[in-house]
Amino acid sequence: MSDEMDGAPQMRHLGLAPWLQTAWDLRAAGNFIGGGSGTGLLILVSLGAFAGLYSQVLLVAGLGLVGLGLFSVFLEIGRPLRSMNVLLGGKRSWMTREAFIAAVLFPLGGAALFLPDLAKLVWIPALAYLYCQCRILEAAKGIPTWRSPLILPLILATGLTEGAGILLLLAPFVVAGGAPEWVSGTLVALLALRLFVWMLYRRRMVDGGAPVQAAAVLIAFSGPFTIGGNVAPLVLLVAAGLQPDIAVAAMAAAGLAAMAGGWALKITIVTKAAFNQGFAIKHAPARGSGASGPGFKPGWRQIDKQ
Repeated sequence: MSDEMDGAPQMRHLGLAPWLQTAWDLRAAGNFIGGGSGTGLLILVSLGAFAGLYSQVLLVAGLGLVGLGLFSVFLEIGRPLRSMNVLLGGKRSWMTREAFIAAVLFPLGGAALFLPDLAKLVWIPALAYLYCQCRILEAAKGIPTWRSPLILPLILATGLTEGAGILLLLAPFVVAGGAPEWVSGTLVALLALRLFVWMLYRRRMVDGGAPVQAAAVLIAFSGPFTIGGNVAPLVLLVAAGLQPDIAVAAMAAAGLAAMAGGWALKITIVTKAAFNQGFAIKHAPARGSGASGPGFKPGWRQIDKQ
């Protein structure tokens, strides 16, 4: 990918070009991994309760993943004793709203372990929690790969896909008769949706929506993610339908691949492609009585303007 900038000489502009943020690391990615997978699982288990699906183990797994995600954020806080300050920003912070919803999700999910009918309500706070996670990323306007409008459907789609994958992976061990038939069909639809949104997102980022270094990370990641995290699970699900003798193993492998693909996606977006915007100059300052020069935006792809 060319390192040329709009109207700028081919040189490095130290201190101006975008650089990779380091405030959010794997611990921050862990929040989106645990929260997305956990709520995705809880949503599907809760909606499945209307069709007779009920498993205390699956409920605990979903709540446990969300809890692990929140704990990873706690580990990232420089001053953990101030973590309760998150509750003070309800009017402006999606993290605060996430915390408030967690205060509803955990008691409701815990009660559903003993009162199965309550499982039918768990999808409501679970979906709200997942939505908050999408908005946390979207609200970070200084990171182009996070602020894209497509980040919301991408994180929603992958959270649900991960949840369906985990359900398919665990169901043979905790649900009598294994996973209901609708789970594999749901995973097929979610994989197709996630791949479609990913291709739109990647194209927007590569076509000038993100710095060249961030776009390069997404391009390098796209092939393994597309094949390993989306196409491979689809192939395994087809194989499961055609070969009943390997169906259980193939569906479990498909679920594992779908889950792992979503986790890799979040690690990539949160930690590897998270370059900030950098700085731009609209007009180079004039020297003496000369005219001002063209502007430049270091670290971004040059786009010809017709």
